[in-house]
Amino acid sequence: MANTSDSTSPNGNSEQDIPVEQQSGEDQGTSDSAQEVEGTEIIEGDVSLQGTSVSPFGDAASAPGTSANFRPITRVERRNLWLKEYGEQDFALQMWVRLVEQQDLEIEMMLQMPGMLIFGIMVSTLHYAQFYIDLNEELHRENEPETADALREYYAALVPPHDQPEIGPEGLPVLSRYIHMRDVTIMSGGHRIKVPYWRGKLSQVDAFVVGATPGE
Repeated sequence: MANTSDSTSPNGNSEQDIPVEQQSGEDQGTSDSAQEVEGTEIIEGDVSLQGTSVSPFGDAASAPGTSANFRPITRVERRNLWLKEYGEQDFALQMWVRLVEQQDLEIEMMLQMPGMLIFGIMVSTLHYAQFYIDLNEELHRENEPETADALREYYAALVPPHDQPEIGPEGLPVLSRYIHMRDVTIMSGGHRIKVPYWRGKLSQVDAFVVGATPGE
């Protein structure tokens, strides 16, 4: 009786009839095809990601060389910014600063700011700027005239025009953003620091007292 233990391939031929070299060749071809597919996937993946960056929000970032679109703020947005800034300042202190600027007054005052007290005499921006213009002229004019010119332009640009209107070009009242003082004593943490002139943000002032002095 014949031995029927030999297996049969799907095409009806017995595996015993297929030469070993042909079987190994088919296996090698199959593995090569798999490598080619894998290689194709890797190449396609590299091409799809090449030159592209992804933002943290999952959106593709713009290509290099492109700039974002900017637009000027609208009148409503400008008004909202003004209201926010106005709400952070003291109207009474704004009035004093405006009087000093317009009438060239000098008022002795104490300012309370986070972590410190500022004592001194409130002066106009012109007096503050002129002090540093003169100081930099003495320090730089002879050896560094370009530096002296640059500093002069900087401090001169701080001074508001004498006839500055109460209403700005945007149709909103003009706000003072900085306060200037001379003969200043800064008290903080039990220490005293004296400086000839001082400039600070009005929005950072928590309270003020007219006529207050640091004492001894």
